[in-house]
Amino acid sequence: MTKKVITVLVFLTAFIFYLLFNAYIPVTDPVESNYALTAKEMVQSGDWLSPRIYGQFWFDKPIMIYWLIALSFKVFGFTDFAARLPSALFSAGSVAFVYWFGQKLFNNTKTALLSALVLATSLEFWVLAKMIITDAVLFFFTSVSLATLYLGLRNTGWGWYVVAYATAGLAVLTKGPVGLVLPGLIIIGYIALTRQWQLGKRLFLLPGLVIFLLVAGPWYWQMYQLHGSAFVDTFLGLHNYIRATVSEHPKDNLFYYYLVLFPVSMLPWTGILVKSMSTLRRESKTSHVVFLTIWPMIIIVFYSLMATKYPTYVFPASFPAALLIGYTLNKMQSTQARKSWWYLSIPTLLLIGIISISSHFLPTTSNWAMLYLCALVGSTLILWLQIKGNVYQLPTVVAIVTVLMSLLLINNGLIPLSTSRSGKSAASLLPNEGAMVASYGDYSTSAVYYSGYVIPRLVEKQESQGEDQDPWSGKYTMPTAEIRVFDSETANNPLSFVIVDDSSKDKFEIDPFFKNFYPVADYSHGTLYQRRVVP
Repeated sequence: MTKKVITVLVFLTAFIFYLLFNAYIPVTDPVESNYALTAKEMVQSGDWLSPRIYGQFWFDKPIMIYWLIALSFKVFGFTDFAARLPSALFSAGSVAFVYWFGQKLFNNTKTALLSALVLATSLEFWVLAKMIITDAVLFFFTSVSLATLYLGLRNTGWGWYVVAYATAGLAVLTKGPVGLVLPGLIIIGYIALTRQWQLGKRLFLLPGLVIFLLVAGPWYWQMYQLHGSAFVDTFLGLHNYIRATVSEHPKDNLFYYYLVLFPVSMLPWTGILVKSMSTLRRESKTSHVVFLTIWPMIIIVFYSLMATKYPTYVFPASFPAALLIGYTLNKMQSTQARKSWWYLSIPTLLLIGIISISSHFLPTTSNWAMLYLCALVGSTLILWLQIKGNVYQLPTVVAIVTVLMSLLLINNGLIPLSTSRSGKSAASLLPNEGAMVASYGDYSTSAVYYSGYVIPRLVEKQESQGEDQDPWSGKYTMPTAEIRVFDSETANNPLSFVIVDDSSKDKFEIDPFFKNFYPVADYSHGTLYQRRVVP
C-alpha cells in the first residue's frame, strides 16, 4: 500500500470518527452559538465580507471560520451536522497531515501511523473536533505552516516556503495575528536555541511576507476600508491587545494553568509524552527531535505569559507532542522493556476511570451499561497485556478502547449535556412567526439561531455610553430591552414570550413584571412564559 493511499485512509477513518453523532448535538451556548449565528446571518444577508451578529457588525474573529460554516450551511442547510462539519473536516486533515509529516521527518511508516493514532485519540483533540469553534481550523493551518517551513529550512525545496507563508496567512484569517506571531517565535526559538544562525538566511522573509500579505491582506484591508477605526479598535484592541493584557477570567490566571491542563489534554498518551523527554536527552543533537520539543514548549510559555487563559489556547502544541509520542512508542516497541509500558497503561486506566465517573454527573437518564462494560473489558485487557500478554499491542488496544468509550460518552452523555446548554428546545416551543420574544437571565444566543427571532435580553435599565468601564463590556453585543418598555410594547400581544433559564426563574417570579406572564412549557434548562392578555 502506497503512502498516499495510507494518508487518504487515515483521513477518511478520522473523518468518520469525528462525524459520528454530529447531527444530534445541538448548538450550545455561550460560545458555539456565536459562530453558528454569525455564519447563518452571513448566508441570509448575502454579505460574505463583514461578520455580523444580531444584525450588527461583529469583529470578534476574522472571517475564515464564518466562511467555512456558511459554506457548509449553503450545502447542507442550517443543520447541526453542517455547523459541526468544518471542525470534523479540519481535524481529520490534521490527523492525515501528522501522518504525512511523520513520514517526511522519520521516513518510518510505523512512527507516522502511531503519531496519527495518538493525535486522533487524544482527549482534547477528539472533543474539539466536534465543536463549533476556531481551534480545529487554526490547528491545521498553524501545523502545516510550521511543518512546511521546517522542511524548507532542511533544504527539501523552496516550494515549502510558499505553502508555509500561505498557510500562515490562512491562520491569520482564522484567528488573527497569533497565526503569524506564534510560528515566527517557534522558528526563531529553534534557530536561537540550536545556534544554527545560518538558517536565518533561508527563511525567504521578503518573498514569504509578500505571499503572506497576498493571502491575508485583502480581507483585512477591505475591512479597514469599510469600517475604519471601529474594526481596528474592536478586533486588534479588544479581542487581541486587551485579551493579552487583561485577564477575562482572573481565577484562571495561574502560572501553572497550562502545565496542568496540557498533560490532561493529551490523555491517554500523557505518560509517553513524559517518557519522550528522556529520548530528548539521549538525542539532543537530532534536529527533528529538538524542533518537535521546542515547538510545544514555546506555545506553552507564550500563552502562560498572556493575561487571559483558555483551555484551548495551547491546543496547537498537541501536533508536535503527538509526533514525539509516536517516535517514542516506535522505539519502545523495538525493545524488551515491559516496565516502560506502564507509562501508557496507567494514564489509560486513569482516563477510563474519569470517563466512567463523569457519567454520574451528566444530565442524562441514559443507560450506561455499555460504557461500564467497555470500561471493564478495556481495563482488563490493558492490564493483561501489560502483565502477561503482548505488550506491543497496547497502543492499538488503547486507541480502540478510547474511541469506543468516547463514542459511548458522546451518545449517552454529551448529547444530553449539549441539549441542556442549548436554546434549541426553547426555540421549538415558539410560534414559527409573529411572536415577540425576550430573554431573562442568562442569554441564549442559540435560541436566536434556532428560532430566527430577534430576542433582546431584559434589563432593569439601559446603560449609558461609557457608563460601564469593564474592558470586556464591548464583547457582548446582544440586543437589550428595558423590562418596562418590553412590558408596554407587548401589553396587547398574546404572542409575547419570555425565555427564562432555571437559575433565574425564582428572581423572575418575584419581579412585578412576572404577573403579566404565565408558564406555558418547560424546556431543557428553563421555562417559557407567555403574555397574559386581559380582554
